[in-house]
Amino acid sequence: MALTWLHVSDFHLSDKGPYSQEVILRSLVSSVRQFREKGEQVPDLIFATGDIAQNGKAKEYDAATKFFDDLLEAAGLNRDRLFIIPGNHDVDRKMGKGLERTFNTKDDVDEYFDPQTPTPHLTQKFQAFSSWYNSYFSGIRSFPTNTTCSPVEILTINNCRIAVLPLNSALFSIDDRDVAQLFIGRLCLDNAREQLKRQAAAELTIALIHHPLDWLSQVERRNIKAALGESVDLLLHGHCHEIDAESIASANGGFIKLAAGAAYQTRKWPNSAMYVTFEGNRVTIFPIRYEDSPNEKWTLDTSVFPSPLYTGTFFLSKGTSAESPESDKLHHPCKERYQATLKEELGYIRMLGLPGVESVKVNLNDDTFVPLRMSDRQDKGNSVPEKSFWQGGEHIFSPDEIMKRAFRDRRGCRMLLVIGDPGSGKTTLLKYYALRALEDSARLGFSDPVNVFYLPLRELSSHAGHYDTLPANLASWSVMQHHAIKKECFVDWLQSGTSLVLLDGLDEISNTQERIEVCKWIDAALNTFTVACFVVTSRATGYRKDEGVELAADYERADVQDFTSEQQERFLRNWFKAAFLKEPCEKGFEEAEWQEKQQKEAEARTITIVEHLNAEKNKGLRQLAAIPMILQIMAILWKDREYMPDSRVKLYEASLDYLLEFRDKRRGIVPLLSALRARQVLAPLSLWMQEKLKKDEASRVEMHKKMKEQLDKQDKPPSVDDFCDYLVKRSGLLVETGAHDYLFRHKSFREYLAGVQLVTKVRSTRYLGNLIAGFGNDWWDEPIRFFIAQGDEEIFNLFMKKLFDSPVSDELTPKQQWLLQTLIEEAPLKKVDALCTKLLVATNTASRQRVILDCLKTIGKSAAIKTLEQFKTRDLAKNKDVADRADEVMYTLQELKDKTAQSGNMEKAAPKTITSQIINFENRPISFRNPNEHNAEYILIKKGSYLDSETKKQKNAEKDLYFAKYPVTNKLYRSFIAALGESSKLQEELKKIAKNNSWDAGFSGYFNKGENDLAALFCSENDEDRKFGGDDQPVVGITWYAAQAYCLWLSQCEDKPDSYRLPTEVEWEWAAGGRQGTIGKKVRKYPWADEKREPDSKLLNYDGNVGATTPVGSYPEGATPEGLYDMAGNVWEWTDSWYNEETCSNRVIRGGSWYYDAEFCRSAYRYFNTPDYRYNYVGFRPVFVP
Repeated sequence: MALTWLHVSDFHLSDKGPYSQEVILRSLVSSVRQFREKGEQVPDLIFATGDIAQNGKAKEYDAATKFFDDLLEAAGLNRDRLFIIPGNHDVDRKMGKGLERTFNTKDDVDEYFDPQTPTPHLTQKFQAFSSWYNSYFSGIRSFPTNTTCSPVEILTINNCRIAVLPLNSALFSIDDRDVAQLFIGRLCLDNAREQLKRQAAAELTIALIHHPLDWLSQVERRNIKAALGESVDLLLHGHCHEIDAESIASANGGFIKLAAGAAYQTRKWPNSAMYVTFEGNRVTIFPIRYEDSPNEKWTLDTSVFPSPLYTGTFFLSKGTSAESPESDKLHHPCKERYQATLKEELGYIRMLGLPGVESVKVNLNDDTFVPLRMSDRQDKGNSVPEKSFWQGGEHIFSPDEIMKRAFRDRRGCRMLLVIGDPGSGKTTLLKYYALRALEDSARLGFSDPVNVFYLPLRELSSHAGHYDTLPANLASWSVMQHHAIKKECFVDWLQSGTSLVLLDGLDEISNTQERIEVCKWIDAALNTFTVACFVVTSRATGYRKDEGVELAADYERADVQDFTSEQQERFLRNWFKAAFLKEPCEKGFEEAEWQEKQQKEAEARTITIVEHLNAEKNKGLRQLAAIPMILQIMAILWKDREYMPDSRVKLYEASLDYLLEFRDKRRGIVPLLSALRARQVLAPLSLWMQEKLKKDEASRVEMHKKMKEQLDKQDKPPSVDDFCDYLVKRSGLLVETGAHDYLFRHKSFREYLAGVQLVTKVRSTRYLGNLIAGFGNDWWDEPIRFFIAQGDEEIFNLFMKKLFDSPVSDELTPKQQWLLQTLIEEAPLKKVDALCTKLLVATNTASRQRVILDCLKTIGKSAAIKTLEQFKTRDLAKNKDVADRADEVMYTLQELKDKTAQSGNMEKAAPKTITSQIINFENRPISFRNPNEHNAEYILIKKGSYLDSETKKQKNAEKDLYFAKYPVTNKLYRSFIAALGESSKLQEELKKIAKNNSWDAGFSGYFNKGENDLAALFCSENDEDRKFGGDDQPVVGITWYAAQAYCLWLSQCEDKPDSYRLPTEVEWEWAAGGRQGTIGKKVRKYPWADEKREPDSKLLNYDGNVGATTPVGSYPEGATPEGLYDMAGNVWEWTDSWYNEETCSNRVIRGGSWYYDAEFCRSAYRYFNTPDYRYNYVGFRPVFVP
């Protein structure tokens, strides 16, 4: 069971009256009572670490009696549960005059603290304190007169045996110059340690001291610290008047140091204390502080530990023994064995598709490892423009550079979080880091040799509901690798020198609550081992702060980027070279001749596959090839047959066919089972692991049992042992982990097979319960995608029916909506029947109505138009947002129907003509649609004024304007790019603008570089990026010049010069946060109405919660009262204003983005970029000038 205590210190009680006259102490007592009565913090002990009185006078302790009795009563405890030690203010300094100030040698110290020698400092200087102490604790304990170390007390509370060691550091205290002058006396401490040894072992040993150890004299400081490191788990102290928590590393074992702060009434220092809970091997700190507004009370101190919990967690780390030199000698061979194991296990990657699945060494200089591109997650909160973190390009780094930035360039950072998509190469990256750190750590920025540790997080072990310590888990992993290394060895290694701890696969822990606990475990390990650097990997779906899955420690985040076309080519060249050179030499060839032939064949295959991927018709394949795992599958198939499936599902299907059957057939080897029959075994097994085990590995016994169930259904099946052996040694689909477990070589293969089985199961049972219940749970995301991608229109329709019949769809989160859109895009066959039926149900929530409309828009079938008309006729929309969305969907579907009719693919329908409205001063509707932008809507924002929040000056938006309802999307922008090649008028106008420098002085040079290919000059650099290239996502990766050119094109379409343009920043801020109908008021903090809440994941796309842009209009709750969407988050928006009118070098951007936190998304926040800058978080929206 857990053990909790309250740690308080530095009270400075006086003789001027009862303690209750001081509001801080009075509030402490009442708050302790409230914490206990509410069950929030219920202490089993109270520790008071000194400075009970102000001057060490007898009368001052009268107040102490009343105070501590009231405090104990509030905590529900008796006096035996209170431990008190003296501080320097408990010394009667007059009585210390004439006594020795300090000592200069160890011999003098030992002589003084000889137990047979009187200690006048104790008897004279602490006379008042000891008299009160002995009276207060009469019959419980007494104050010692011949030692600084009170007798060790052993208590058993909640079945937990603890030892308490009180220490008196104030013996030589005289004045404010006590630092480095104080003594405890190692002889006194040695005697106390002997007491500890004679007692039965305690689960927890706590030492109490008033002063920090650096106040001890250097004569004995190191000895005392080492002795405590060997003997105690926690050292509680006071004196500094500031709360603190730190894990102290030591070759002798180390301890956790906790400082409670001060509880006396003063404005010079904050008033603080802490509750501490010990359970298992975990120490959790709940810091509290006094606040006088709005009420006088002690409450959680949010300034000590990071959000969201504001609590700190440490793990106890027991040391080895005092004989550290001997220990080092014993540990050295262990370290050599462990490092050799790491090199063997992690220094190689197995490239799927090679004969026998041979190993190829990972080395940055070899031809097998293509360094990943990683984007640096920038620091946030810097409001000084001249130090912009955007000035410097795309922030793309190599693995070596990102580690240097994380651990060497950023002061104090010791954790790197690597986020990547499935198959992006996260585990291979960790293997590379391990090998590089062991062989050439300087390339990673380390100046000294590095101790490297690796642990897959899915293999974390636990006991009694708590995860074992990092050393214990590392020891368990070493056993799995057939090297039994004791955890004490790992403690020593982690606490000496520089360590790099590689923790792989946070996302592979299926349960969200367990991932939250693992994050706490990682934080605790970081706090415990203070000289270690940590790298943690996860899929983006496995690390979601809005779900509580968040590391509390400071960390640098790096996102693995997709392969560029150059990286794809390099990877393919390396892969084919390795694959062809691994093939055995054929008869009739000399080895050198064979090698030359194979290299030429490898180069020829590389050229043909690159040409195939670069073909215009294969844009979808190029996007898939950006994922290393998918690219490797493509290479497998191309090597064998120069064949390339056209979808992700077909790629996996063909790859499994090859690995399970066709590769061996081509070599004249009879496969153990056909691919079809093998899949009939593996698919049910994979779904069982998904639904029942909820993890990616299974024990050999369990897996054999499940496989046998399926093999027994087949005619003349192989034995389970032979089949598993084949999967490990021939196909390479499974790997053995340790001596008793199997693991799919890549998680995505298991997820694909689970999806295969789901299709079979649903067709036979029509049961979708687990799928619907797990919708939005990241553990189910990939299997659901594979399931939908392999189904037909009936399965698609059934899934939509079950989903929207379920309460799950009452309020879908943005994450769930994003997944739903992905499923629709990947489904090969679709029907709208279930969606149309559900749309007309009158009891739908507004949220469900809107999501159904979004689904119909994405599916794009005109069969839904009739239903939409009924929806409008019956007035079923729950609010204006839903009604407007229904109009948008109708416009989109009608446009698609008209295009299909005009192309002759169906009976020609009369096209619906939409003409642009004539808008003038007298005729200004609240909105209009622009037929040249697929009927994009523009909202009227009337002119007005507001008070600038910084300058306090009035700013005027001088004209009525129509703002685009959404940022410009990829679909709209592609229409502009297509027009560039067809409109000579547009081209000529751009030339004229460049020649006259009409936009700015830089456009001429920018234009001249790309004049021969304007489409390439202005196109989005993220146009083919699978994360940012969706039709309804806002266009990003475009310059300010490109945004200007788009507005020019719109104006030319209506033959009205300058009718479309970018808004000025004043116009933008007024539209985002202006209080329409008022004059001279500050804008709203955020675009949505004031009565709504602070930013969260339902109001905007920000802080990397989604990991990319979202389709425009995905956050209706975050719209402005006038109906503008995405004015906060998603993408920064270019404006027509200079950031500095004097320099005219940077353009203002507004609104924040998907990448940055809420502070950047405020209506009044302004930032800048150069006009030629482009990145994946900057877009724009035009305005129409009537």
